[in-house]
Amino acid sequence: MRWSVVMVLGALVAFGSFAAAESGAASVEALQAEIARLKEQLSKLEKQLSEMQKQQKATEKVTQRFEPITIGGYIQMRYERDDSRPTNENNLATGRAKENFRLRRVRLDVRGTPIRGVLYRLQADVAGTNAELRDAFLELRAGDGVFTFGHFKVPLLEEVIESSAVRWTPERARVSTVLFPGERDRGIAYTWRKQGAPEITLGLFSGTRTTQTQDSLTSRKSWLVRIVQPLDKQGKLGKFWVGRMDGIGRRNFGTDAAPNILNFDRERTVVGLTLTPISGLTIRGEWVDGKDFGTAANPTFRVRGWYALVGYKLPNQPFTLYAKYDEYDPNRDVAGNTFKRNALGIQYDLNRSTRMNLTWENQDNPDATIWTFQTQVRF
Repeated sequence: MRWSVVMVLGALVAFGSFAAAESGAASVEALQAEIARLKEQLSKLEKQLSEMQKQQKATEKVTQRFEPITIGGYIQMRYERDDSRPTNENNLATGRAKENFRLRRVRLDVRGTPIRGVLYRLQADVAGTNAELRDAFLELRAGDGVFTFGHFKVPLLEEVIESSAVRWTPERARVSTVLFPGERDRGIAYTWRKQGAPEITLGLFSGTRTTQTQDSLTSRKSWLVRIVQPLDKQGKLGKFWVGRMDGIGRRNFGTDAAPNILNFDRERTVVGLTLTPISGLTIRGEWVDGKDFGTAANPTFRVRGWYALVGYKLPNQPFTLYAKYDEYDPNRDVAGNTFKRNALGIQYDLNRSTRMNLTWENQDNPDATIWTFQTQVRF
């Protein structure tokens, strides 16, 4: 009996050891299978991660390409009352009535810096029935200077350079709008700036531009030079500038059917001054003497014009008061044809992007009294 019990116990022990061995082998195989499955999943995840990294790099390239771009602009909405106009215009295609609501400017401005030291700018105005190109130029920094190449403002008159978004009066002085129509031309300019030294600008522009393409009709060009001297080291007191532009232009004094294309002189000399003697007070004036196109009998007229502007921002108030006088003589050899204009106005800055202007203007040649209420929103 004793031996029987020992044999039974031995058999049970042997069976348990065998079962444990079999179970251990099965566990190892299951673990190996699980490891293989995990490796396969890990390989798939690595492939997915690699693909995501490629996509991320491509996205970063696109982002880096477009990240320097800024899009802005402004809208100017006006109510005008011009007593020189009839109550109702007969020509509905081109005329404006005595009282009128209008969109004066709707600007879309795109700027970008694809690489350091390089800036490009595109600006269009869509206030009219067709979009109009305002700026399309490239700026390249070179040492202490900047090259500007393309379609941009002629850097001679300060009022021409000044943006319409910051100007107080509804329009620029007559001398600016006549001698620099659209304020812009196509060409190249170099401006050298250094702290405490005069700013010097040299430029070369198209002498004549076609209506269709705005490109030069001939090889005739106009050159300019402008020197700006700050009145103090920081430039806080103001600045003084002189400029000279000269060249030959071409103009059709006839009709498209019978053209009469003649040369005219584009000589212009500019002297200007800006003073800011106390906080909030700005005084500015520019005087221009030169030549512009005339008639077929006399292609070049001697012209002269100037303006004076005073503005004062009330302390701790959103109001600015301003006054302006300008005049322009389109032909100095003829008496009694000088355009003159007085303007008074007030500006209310609602916030950094919104402002309102109310301006009264009285002018001679032609005679008119004009009220302009303008609201501007920048974005």
